[in-house]
Amino acid sequence: MAHDGDLLAFEATGLDHGSQYRRARENSHRSLDYECPSNGDTSALLQPAAGRWYMNRKWLLVGGGWLLAAVLNAYIIVPASFFSIIAAQLSISSTAASWIVSVMFGVGVIASVPAGIALDRVDNRRAITIAAGALVVSCLWGWSAARTGSYWSLLAARALGGVTFPIIWTGCMNLIGRTFDPATQATAIGVFTTSAPAGFAVGQLSGSLLASQLGWTVPFGVFAVPAALAGGLFWVTSRHAPARSDESSPPRLADFRHVLTNSHVQSVAVMGFLAYSVYVFFNSWMPTYLTDQLGLSLAASGILVAAFPAMGVLSRSGSGFISDWFLTQRRRPLVTVAFGAALPLVAVIALSEVLAVLVVCLVLAGLFVQLGIGILYTYVQELVDPTVGATALAALTMMCSLGSFTAPVVTGFLIEQTEGYVAAFGYALLIVAVGAVLAYRGPEPNPS
Repeated sequence: MAHDGDLLAFEATGLDHGSQYRRARENSHRSLDYECPSNGDTSALLQPAAGRWYMNRKWLLVGGGWLLAAVLNAYIIVPASFFSIIAAQLSISSTAASWIVSVMFGVGVIASVPAGIALDRVDNRRAITIAAGALVVSCLWGWSAARTGSYWSLLAARALGGVTFPIIWTGCMNLIGRTFDPATQATAIGVFTTSAPAGFAVGQLSGSLLASQLGWTVPFGVFAVPAALAGGLFWVTSRHAPARSDESSPPRLADFRHVLTNSHVQSVAVMGFLAYSVYVFFNSWMPTYLTDQLGLSLAASGILVAAFPAMGVLSRSGSGFISDWFLTQRRRPLVTVAFGAALPLVAVIALSEVLAVLVVCLVLAGLFVQLGIGILYTYVQELVDPTVGATALAALTMMCSLGSFTAPVVTGFLIEQTEGYVAAFGYALLIVAVGAVLAYRGPEPNPS
């Protein structure tokens, strides 16, 4: 597809431009895998095997990116499992301790759009590998700062890790989006996004164990080794991926401006903000709620709440498959169902005092909330010209990070002001309800 050079023309033609690009790209992929010469050349018999090898290489890219992103997400959340120990060891308040996690989301908000713009113009593979190296430095620096008892140095180390988040997360999805054809792109990106809940689960389960068995400073540095290994593996598995867009001309500054002011992109970005707000609401405050209101131990409530992000491994990977194979690549219906189904589940969780009912609803809420999250990253890329796909992803990532950053703060404020959880759950219900309405009225890049 020839690059138009002006996204105003793209917007004027609606979503047909993107659909034409995807159809052409799908045909080119099919041609690569199956086209045989008609001159009797017996080498044509090797084409199916070449097609299978090409497909395997693509999934190796997903695997390498998945492992690196999982390590990153585990590093992000690991301090949350032993905040009380950190506060005691550094002689700081629990709020100050929570900033050790929040700073990574906050920096992610600031860095997302600049990182996305840069990724649309540079070699993504090299940028991701450099970010993996910076993540290793962040781990070792954080471990050293913790050992010396320097809170501000620890916070700075974590901030460095926050810079790597939009580069690794957006860059990997950008490469995957360029590598897979439209028929399987959403499935591949959905599988990749399961790295986030998997990493969260590993961080939540390992943090308190490592802190109690080996010392509270160990969780900050222990992820340096897997980060280095994952970065090296990614470099190997991504060697055949298109490092840059295959478009003939690079995007211009005006193109980025039009993407960031595109109402369709903004709509999906707000959906991401709402989805991650409710996602982090449950991950951050439900253990305290179960302990305060139902009398569970902190360990027991932590295990139960871990089921919420764990469901993302199933639902995020399934979101792309469902959308690609059962909804003819339509994205809007899946997001609408995700928010709509979560609404009554959140209401039951807020009202029920029966533990079995609450746990079942918590598991189902985790399933549906993350079903929507899994498809958003494909959804937003399909609304823009492929040369600025990383910028669209960055806008979505920024809003997701903003939701992750603000939800615990707003929830804590409501709990403190009302001395209860009614207003907090009202806030969660409002988020989901607005998400359902916005998704229902949202754009559809692949109308049937």
